Order: sequence, then structure tokens, then C-alpha cells
Amino acid sequence: MNDQEVQIIDFEEMLRFIESRLASAGQYVKRDAIIAILQAEEAFLLEKGVLQEYNE
Repeated sequence: MNDQEVQIIDFEEMLRFIESRLASAGQYVKRDAIIAILQAEEAFLLEKGVLQEYNE
């Protein structure tokens, strides 16, 4: 069995970070749009095997 590092990402923290970066660039994107993009990215990465579901 391989040793794998599990890293948990706080979704709210990531969302605030993205909002902050966009604001710094003078852009405003609705939170719902950012969430939709993040969910699509997650689905893509799961499909490609880059991310895996983690069950405790």
C-alpha cells in the first residue's frame, strides 16, 4: 500500500481567497458563479484521477 498524503482544503477559506484575488484585480464575480466554477473544476479533477474522495 502506498503512503499518500491527505490534504483537506477548507472550501470557505478558498472561496474568500478567490474573492479577494478577484477584488484585487478590480473584478467582482458573484459567489454563486465562483462556486459553480469550483464545483466544475472538482468534477473534472475527480474524473481525471487528480483528486479522490476522502472518507474517514
